[in-house]
Amino acid sequence: MGIDINSAKFLVSTRKRGVNFGDVLMIGRQDLNVYPAKMRGLLAAAGYSGELFAPGAADSGFGEPVFKALGARSISSLDASAFEGAEYVHDLNQPVDGQLKQKFDFVFDGGTLEHVFNFPVALQNCMEMLRPGGSFITHTCANNWCGHGFYQFSPELFYNVLSAENGFVVERMILHVVGPYNRWYEVASPQSIRSRVELFNSFPLQLLVHARRTQVVPLFAKTPQQGDYTVRWAGQKAGEGKALAATRPALAKVLPGVARLGNVLKNGWAMWHGNSLGNRKKFRPVSKD
Repeated sequence: MGIDINSAKFLVSTRKRGVNFGDVLMIGRQDLNVYPAKMRGLLAAAGYSGELFAPGAADSGFGEPVFKALGARSISSLDASAFEGAEYVHDLNQPVDGQLKQKFDFVFDGGTLEHVFNFPVALQNCMEMLRPGGSFITHTCANNWCGHGFYQFSPELFYNVLSAENGFVVERMILHVVGPYNRWYEVASPQSIRSRVELFNSFPLQLLVHARRTQVVPLFAKTPQQGDYTVRWAGQKAGEGKALAATRPALAKVLPGVARLGNVLKNGWAMWHGNSLGNRKKFRPVSKD
């Protein structure tokens, strides 16, 4: 876990957009994996002081100076163990104590949640620890990093969980290939394009997600479901399945084998062509600021 150049740029960009860091909680005490000179340049370009990263400045190797430079009032960490000096020791597989709920203005996960087995509880903990108006940011695995943690995540998971029904709104979601020099892509929500946001690619990908808590409501009063299924369920009528079967194309009735092969080829082309980073409906290149 840690703050790399991508998450550092995302944090600076989030601050520039007017987000108040206030009381910050890091999920796991985050390592800082950016050279001090690079941090100074990044902060200076955005109009913030890089004094904490000046030559000779104290360097613990952790991420507190990043948040302090961006105006945080206090910075704490929560971890399952005190081995790295976390202020709060708690196993995220279990619900947090009431005293931690609505305690922070900013909760940052730099790559912890994918390592927690009981992910729904861990994510709910992060959501509940935020005050209304507070921000949650996660930097996590999306694709092609099998074995790094327990899980890899789809954009729709975060769009559906960090939703109005749960008192949240996703402000921004960025997808990028792992590494410091790759492009950022803004990810469309499945609801906005009325389609799944699927992706095939050959390199490890990560998501940067910024969500804001708009109000305090009971979380997961309604279990999140994939949007295309809920649309189908809502429109389903008794006997509709049989009716659809009766309206198959004529070719499928006469030459079912040929029809199936044609359907496989059609769907295969659409899948590979539509589920790439070149699909601007789903993935729009954006600047890193």
